[in-house]
Amino acid sequence: MNQNRVRSRVAVAAAGLLVTALVGGCSGGGPAKAKDNTSASGSTIMTASAKSEVEKITWNVFEGEPQTIDPYKSADYTPNMINSNMCENLLLQTPDSQIKPNLASKFSNPDPLHWVYDLRSDVKFWDGTPMTADDVAFSLQHNLTDKTSLYNYLFGNVDKIAVTGPNQVTVTLKSPDYLINDEFASYAGVVVEKKFFEAHSADFGSPSTGLMCTGPFKFDKWTQGQSISVSRNDSYWNADLTPKAKKIDFTFVTDGAAITSGLLAGQIDGTFNVPTASIAQLKNTPVGTFTEGPAPFNTTMVWANPQGAGSNAQVRKALQEAIDWAGIAKQTFGGTGAPIKLQTPSTVFGFAKTPMDALEKSLPDPASVQYDDAKKIVDGLPADVKAKKIVMVVPDAAETQQLGIAIKDAAGRIGLNFELKVVPQTGYTNYLYDPATRAGVDILYTQFWPNIPNPLDWLVTTAVSGGLFNQYNYDGVDKQYTEAVATADPDKRAQLVADIETKLHNELLPMVPGVKLDNTVWMNKKITGAPAAFSYVYYPWAAHLGGTQ
Repeated sequence: MNQNRVRSRVAVAAAGLLVTALVGGCSGGGPAKAKDNTSASGSTIMTASAKSEVEKITWNVFEGEPQTIDPYKSADYTPNMINSNMCENLLLQTPDSQIKPNLASKFSNPDPLHWVYDLRSDVKFWDGTPMTADDVAFSLQHNLTDKTSLYNYLFGNVDKIAVTGPNQVTVTLKSPDYLINDEFASYAGVVVEKKFFEAHSADFGSPSTGLMCTGPFKFDKWTQGQSISVSRNDSYWNADLTPKAKKIDFTFVTDGAAITSGLLAGQIDGTFNVPTASIAQLKNTPVGTFTEGPAPFNTTMVWANPQGAGSNAQVRKALQEAIDWAGIAKQTFGGTGAPIKLQTPSTVFGFAKTPMDALEKSLPDPASVQYDDAKKIVDGLPADVKAKKIVMVVPDAAETQQLGIAIKDAAGRIGLNFELKVVPQTGYTNYLYDPATRAGVDILYTQFWPNIPNPLDWLVTTAVSGGLFNQYNYDGVDKQYTEAVATADPDKRAQLVADIETKLHNELLPMVPGVKLDNTVWMNKKITGAPAAFSYVYYPWAAHLGGTQ
């Protein structure tokens, strides 16, 4: 049913810092661009606006070269950071977490089983061909019928998709679904040129073929092992997002030290996800600017074995209270994060903001480093539960290893039988998606982010039966989730979300509250404009880049 949105940040951190700290006991209208530069909490959404055109910008993609730039198979930092500037969706999610019309000029929900999309008539693909309702219906239909699409799981309630006018497409549902419309601001609503896709269906998104979309940048060249080059689409329809950069080269450096050297030497103009170990250095250098902004991340652990020790609620409670989440935020992530009270960060509250804010405010601050209280809980466990080994698996990046060591340290201090396994990053995905690989594993690491700023999207992937990120097979909120998705009244739907979150918080399943991280971005003094907020996975962020003079 679901496709996961979990990926590890590959960043380099100073070895041993966390261990030292923890052992010491530390505690709707038309298309729009973001105009307000700060969030409600005062966080920076956009960096300073660009003033001039530039010939070329080199931007690094911190997780390396993608396997494809096919948007239907793109659900990770790497391909999405590039694709978001080329391929557009029916709706647009902006850096300030709003969902607005885009390729669809307006939408309506005339009855519970129909969503109607009136399309813009001034949009062209890069080859000059006008975008038609047939292209849009074909694009959505591909997500509906192709089981290999990473967005197919969102179409479970969709019955059919049809052209219902010269510039209109209608989605007919099997049952009411008040999440699907917002999902069209992700690649669930991506639009590609039908004739190009059908001619290149076997190699769409490959280095040799590329793709054909409508965005502000068009695909030029993929030099494997080196870069993907895009150039400005001078026929782009959205005047508010006319690019100032004529060309962008996306490079694939993954080593934190090499990224830092490239930034300081001017070989790389900018990057998101600044290497943790270099934050202090890059904050204070005169050759560039470092900015933090809001992000929808929860870096944490997930219980994955309903037959293991974690099936005991007291085990989960004891470990959660013992972990030094504040130390993890400070040491592992360079102070760019903070412990959170709920598994879903506030940046994702969306339509449920009012009851979710009230719920979050009502909860006590996260209890961590409570070794004495947690040990009393463990001492009271049945002998057979206490004897069970808790196995946690993390990928071998510096940050993830440090997080795992912190959790192991907490478990050891309170008397839990705990084993930490570190596996290659290239193989870690198998633990997330393959039940056979993770057999016997109790806890998995994740850094989770959703498709859209909507808590129902977060929940359907992490806490509902069938969700690929619900490795525990937890079903405790299925009934409430089904009711929420089908509820038309947004206030009633929002309260149902808050009720679900309360249950997840109390049960500590399957994902626990961990560390909410900020997004980070660094640019040299020659360029500016990138969003500081985490918006680069579906929003054409590079259209804002340009010169500072």
